[in-house]
Amino acid sequence: MALSLDIDRLMVDVHGVYQLGPITLKLEEGQWLAVLGGNGSGKSLLARLLVGSLEDGSLRHIQGKCEVLGSNILLENEMKHTRQWVQQSPYLQFSGCCFTVEDEIAFGPQNLALPTAEIMSRVETALTRFKCQHLRLRNPQTLSGGEAQRVLLACVLVMHPKLLVLDQALGRLSQEATYQALDAIQCYVEELQCSVAMLEHRLFPAADYCLQRVLLEEGRTRPFEEIPPSSLVQQVVLPEQLKTMLWQETESLNEAARVLAPFMRGSQLC
Repeated sequence: MALSLDIDRLMVDVHGVYQLGPITLKLEEGQWLAVLGGNGSGKSLLARLLVGSLEDGSLRHIQGKCEVLGSNILLENEMKHTRQWVQQSPYLQFSGCCFTVEDEIAFGPQNLALPTAEIMSRVETALTRFKCQHLRLRNPQTLSGGEAQRVLLACVLVMHPKLLVLDQALGRLSQEATYQALDAIQCYVEELQCSVAMLEHRLFPAADYCLQRVLLEEGRTRPFEEIPPSSLVQQVVLPEQLKTMLWQETESLNEAARVLAPFMRGSQLC
């Protein structure tokens, strides 16, 4: 499979103030990756870098390799529809020029000049998968937080991206609604071989979908298996029982699968 993310020992100064890196990320087509980290770790900066939304001239002292979907985004720093970013506040990402949810979801594909029949087919699929059919005639700005997040996910996935970056994008949803949304995203992953990068301060539900996991700490990535348990407990939101187990671990998380297994989706401890 082709690599969606091929970032190797990347180091970047942003505005000459914040250093992002060294970062190493490998993500193949159709796979999920969890980038875990606390506040101030650099998750949103990394998200902006991946989708090419950092301002021209903001990157300095660049070292290393950074290819996303086969392109060096340090040289081609443009936002493309094949890379979609979902942020924490859905209201800030709505177009502001559509008065119904249905029109909001159709807005992106219309700007790609797709045939009307294809646009409507994509819209209906997105409305159904994210359980938004009953919201189709509502004004996006009148939606609750959870409704707005589901609608925004529909707006993003209707573009059929090849890379989806979720930047703490599910915090307004209940646990049940969160898993329903991620299951809907998984349908797109399987159909379109879309790759997903979840940037999260919570271990779950990211760990249930992402077999690859790294910790982002002060702009630097570390493989999950090499993280001292104390670092994970201090920087990532975990179930209380898992915290207790990790405090009892004396070495790195080299047996992460064994430690996490009782807390995975469907487990009694989750």
